[in-house]
Amino acid sequence: MAAPPPPGSLPLPLTGAAAAELSPTEQPNPEYQRLYQAYADAYGSIDRLRQALDAPVKTLRGTDAWLGPEARTWGGRLDAERGTLKKAADRVLWDIYDRLSATQRTVPRV
Repeated sequence: MAAPPPPGSLPLPLTGAAAAELSPTEQPNPEYQRLYQAYADAYGSIDRLRQALDAPVKTLRGTDAWLGPEARTWGGRLDAERGTLKKAADRVLWDIYDRLSATQRTVPRV
């Protein structure tokens, strides 16, 4: 699963002059603003999560400190968990993206 498109590919929340140009019957949706900000924040920092297990994998493969069947088994599990973590990071982004894409930028003015 690949990561979803970057936040800039989605319409920006309506603020300032753009919000002032809305019809008198609608207003910016605060939920859209919140989701957009959450998506931008997550998208900007998700690589740290994706790469969280890269250093231990590199250390295990790059040294002779631990050899043998137990090391291979543990290394295999570490590789599998690293893959799971990367998929989970993309799933987090997709979940926010899907919710944001389904949220209207405006709501009726009350």
